[in-house]
Amino acid sequence: GTMIIEQIVPHGYAFAQVSVMGTGRSNHCMDLMGTAEQLGVDAAVTWLGSQNWSNGNVGMIGKSYDGSTPWQAAMFGNEHLTTIVPISGLIGVMELMWRNGSSEARAPIMHNGVYGSYGIDGDLEDSGNMCPDYIAGPATGGAAWAWGGEAAGNYWGERYFLDRVLENYNGSVYLIQGMHDWNVDPHMAVPTINRLYDNGIEAKGLFGQWDHDYPDRPQIMFDRSGVGRGIEAFPEMVRMDWMQDLLEWFTYYLREEGPQPWLGVEIQSNQGQWRFEERYPMTETTELILELGTADLASTGGGNIIRPDASSGPVYETPPLEEDLYFGGLPRLHVNVNTANVGGQIYALLEDCDGANCIHIGHAIMDLRYHAGGDDEQTWTPVFEEITALMEFFPMDVEVPAGHTIKLTLRSTGEDYLPSSASTIVTVVDAGSTLQLDTFDPDTREYYETVMCTAQICQDNLD
Repeated sequence: GTMIIEQIVPHGYAFAQVSVMGTGRSNHCMDLMGTAEQLGVDAAVTWLGSQNWSNGNVGMIGKSYDGSTPWQAAMFGNEHLTTIVPISGLIGVMELMWRNGSSEARAPIMHNGVYGSYGIDGDLEDSGNMCPDYIAGPATGGAAWAWGGEAAGNYWGERYFLDRVLENYNGSVYLIQGMHDWNVDPHMAVPTINRLYDNGIEAKGLFGQWDHDYPDRPQIMFDRSGVGRGIEAFPEMVRMDWMQDLLEWFTYYLREEGPQPWLGVEIQSNQGQWRFEERYPMTETTELILELGTADLASTGGGNIIRPDASSGPVYETPPLEEDLYFGGLPRLHVNVNTANVGGQIYALLEDCDGANCIHIGHAIMDLRYHAGGDDEQTWTPVFEEITALMEFFPMDVEVPAGHTIKLTLRSTGEDYLPSSASTIVTVVDAGSTLQLDTFDPDTREYYETVMCTAQICQDNLD
């Protein structure tokens, strides 16, 4: 809150820090992002908006957990809530740690084992801080890993916010997301921003190549960046103009003064360039389709068998590119497979390679029980029936130079994902399997220079 107190409050704003129920000085029990917490957040908005010193307009801002509470508040359509600024916030709790039925290693315990500890301080009142769902949470997490979804009840459904926001919210959204966020993956923001636009909600996105952070923290950004994980976009990723931008946003939506801010997406490529897009994933693109096992994306090793060992599986690579390639949004991998049993999992790694030197540009994960995408578990006849895994990569924005190649590696798991609870041998069928990239001509885009970061760490890393 220091940045708000020092840089926003002096311009005529009141600022409140609110503890969710069961934490800090708030009473009741700790209902991790559940109904009780949601109602408490809404009550806080109503109280702030109805005070005699208030003009009735309330905004909410926060990062991570605190960036999820604005989404909770927006579900209610509260007349006082005129804008929210989620920074790496959650549109849903299950969406944080599960993807197409696949579970992150932290997923079975994170939502209560870590977040739930906020309601525990070691005194005799701790037992009163536990709502019934606090007890149910860990079991629900384990069940979600075993079955890939909501096995029973509505624990996860209660904690999914976005649909109710789209239905009820009448304010604006300034959505901020790190494209290399390891904690809250960028699929929380993309394609969420387009769903906001499609439902008539005024919104702006600021998507840079940092990880789980604010846009203007140069030393932390540098420390948390690595090869293929944002360092190529440093120091251009540092947005020293962000607080000015935020002040102008609040001036318009809270004070109802000044010009309306530009509504669109500021997106940074993995090589550091910033540009404007009206939406993201962007429009006016050309789909590049590369079929696995052909000259466009040749098999270079590993055979066609993905064993549940996280280390075996096929590898494909393009010829050296004849010209620079620009693509982004949500690339897709539609891969035909046979499985030994009903189950299996595919992790897909996409890399930019200059000879033997490769950097990560994106990845995808899918439990094959959810091979159609979405939340519906599928059935098929193993061995005899071929299925198509409709995989979608996490959001990315990529520049691959001419002369480089694009490499695709398939494994049973990767990153921080657990092996599937239904692990089995998967055979990839190259014929008809495709990698799909949404490419664009940079000459059709509007690029811009950002305010120079003068911190020493930025100056030391100028090109």
